[in-house]
Amino acid sequence: MKSSFTGLALMTLAALTGCSQGTPGGPGTTEKKPSYGQADDTFNLTAPEMSSSLPQGEQTEATVGIKRAKNFDEDVTLKFNNVPKGVTVDPANPVIKHGDTDTKVTFKAEDGAALGDFKVKVTGHPIKGSDAEIEFKLTVAAKDSFTLKAPKSTSLKRGETQTVSIVIKRDKSFDQDVALTFGEMPAGVTLEPDAPVIKHGDTEAQITLTSADDASLGKFAIKVTGHSEKGADASNEFKLTVAKD
Repeated sequence: MKSSFTGLALMTLAALTGCSQGTPGGPGTTEKKPSYGQADDTFNLTAPEMSSSLPQGEQTEATVGIKRAKNFDEDVTLKFNNVPKGVTVDPANPVIKHGDTDTKVTFKAEDGAALGDFKVKVTGHPIKGSDAEIEFKLTVAAKDSFTLKAPKSTSLKRGETQTVSIVIKRDKSFDQDVALTFGEMPAGVTLEPDAPVIKHGDTEAQITLTSADDASLGKFAIKVTGHSEKGADASNEFKLTVAKD
């Protein structure tokens, strides 16, 4: 699932702005590390500019580019270092082919990915010559998620109907619809609606439980799971007691 944020762009080259954006590589580099273009067979990398944070549980695509000097036409393999814990890069070692100007990678944050601002280093390794390096900032933010609250317990007699509320607590800007599913119900007990949805503007869903005259007796744990289009599911459970008339 891709992140909703946009605005991924290439950072401006050091050679064009006069700012130090990274170190060049290629056969034409020297110990003094010349700026791009001082040697005909050097190259510089351009890194993605993250215009927004990457929430836990989401992913986004970014572009790493290359600016080649006059005679540099080699393949360049990329390596990523200082990637936050719980964040993966796919592909892990992409290659900018000799005829290409960039490559796309996907950053994916797990639900428990480390939070904060991180400086990720990208190293470009050519077939010949020195590596080039550049850094960019990657911010991992807490996911917009939710929790469910169900009644601790409810009792239902045979032939009886009860209404219970499943309440949602939303984090931050989470405003998605949440579909509810229920674990196995006791034989003879039905619920209505059978596929309830808590709409993005609502705080709860009302569920009606109906017990048949011959419903199974006893105490049961009923699991409730909420599923949204993005992010992780949330669950809770309540105790249901089915008693005689």
